[in-house]
Order: sequence, then structure tokens, then C-alpha cells
Amino acid sequence: MEPQVAFNWIVGVAGILSGWTLKVIWDSIQSLRSDVKQLDTKMHEDFVRRDDFKEAIRDLKSDMREGFQNVDSTLKLIFKKLEGKTDK
Repeated sequence: MEPQVAFNWIVGVAGILSGWTLKVIWDSIQSLRSDVKQLDTKMHEDFVRRDDFKEAIRDLKSDMREGFQNVDSTLKLIFKKLEGKTDK
């Protein structure tokens, strides 16, 4: 076997192996891209944005303040009636 033929075989086999390796890497990268895209869309569906969360908490706090004010005014009325009662 001539040295040029052996060299051509070695270069050919090395080219085939490197091509196969590059294809496997390329397929892995494409798979990762699709996974990241799915995670990105799922994250936007499942998680609450910070601004929306802050607004919801602000609304909840104001509702709780109103509720506690109503409870406080009711308790004040009850205590006034108890203080005005003649048979303590």
C-alpha cells in the first residue's frame, strides 16, 4: 500500500469521525434550544411578574386595613355600650 493511499484513508476516516461528532453536538445544541424555549414560555405562564405581585399585595393590604378599621369601629361601639351599662 502506497503512503498516499494510507494517508487518504486516515484523513477520510478522521473526516467521517469529526463530521459525526459535529452532527451529534449540533443536534444536542438544537435540543437544548428547544428545551430553553419551552422553559421560557412555561416560566411566563406559571410565575407572577414582580409588578403584578406588588400591585396584588398593595390591594390586599388596603382591603385588610379597611376590614380592620371596620372591626375596630365595631369593637369601639361594643365597649361604649358596655361602659354605659348601669349594672356593671
